[in-house]
Formats: sequence, C-alpha cells, structure tokens
Amino acid sequence: MHDRELLLQVVRDAYAARVRGDVDGVLSCFTHDALFRLNAAPHNHVTAVHAIDGGELRRALAQLIENYEFRDYEVVDSVVEGDKAAVRSMFTVCARKTGNAAKTEVLDLIEFREGRICSFAQFFDTAFANHLMAAQDTSESLQAMA
Repeated sequence: MHDRELLLQVVRDAYAARVRGDVDGVLSCFTHDALFRLNAAPHNHVTAVHAIDGGELRRALAQLIENYEFRDYEVVDSVVEGDKAAVRSMFTVCARKTGNAAKTEVLDLIEFREGRICSFAQFFDTAFANHLMAAQDTSESLQAMA
C-alpha cells in the first residue's frame, strides 16, 4: 500500500478512535505485532511506553486513555514516502487526574504494512506532560512557556 491518502486515513482513524477513548478502534488500525513507542525521558513521571505485541499495546493504550483525554485532533503537516509517514499534529490534551488541559503538538513516525500501522513512534514534550499532571492550574505557566 503506497497511496498517501489511504495511509493518512489510517492515522486519522486511529486518532479519531483515540479521541473517542475507543481502545479497540485504535487497535484495529495496528497490526497484531505492531511496535508502539512514546518517546519520553525515563526520569519524568510520564514514562516512555514501549509495546511490541497486541496485549502490551492494549494495556498501554488503555492506560493512556485512562490518564489523558484527547480533543480537537488535527493533522498539521505530513510527509509520506512509500510505507512510511511523518505526521505532525496538534490536539488538546487533558490530564484526567488534574483536569488540566492545553493544546500540544506531537510528531509521529509511522510505518505501515498491508494498510495497517506496524510501527508507531511518537515524540512529545515531557515537560508539557509533567505540567499537565501537576495538581495546580497550569494554564498560566503553559502560556508563559509559549
């Protein structure tokens, strides 16, 4: 599968399911043996997630959905070459524990096999995530960081 729009639709479908909090919907966009990584500094309380099979991926996604709500997902820019894509997107993320929410930007490096995601690596700002998980209101401090 090399059609740019079809590959990007898989990404949009995965994020739409993520916004809905639908673990099964997200999983349907991945191969059964997909590699899933969230690249974060290990010393932060927002730790890196590394899942390499369906069971691990289900647990990782369920934990992420339990801790963070996503809203307003949009692809800002993307590059697709063959079965690989780099997708820059923005969305509002809310830490369910604190209720703190703010808009953020992430970069996803994605590989596809037979029309599904077989490798997904997301790069995000761990300092931002730590601010969201703080017990205080972060709206002012997040604006100051911008």
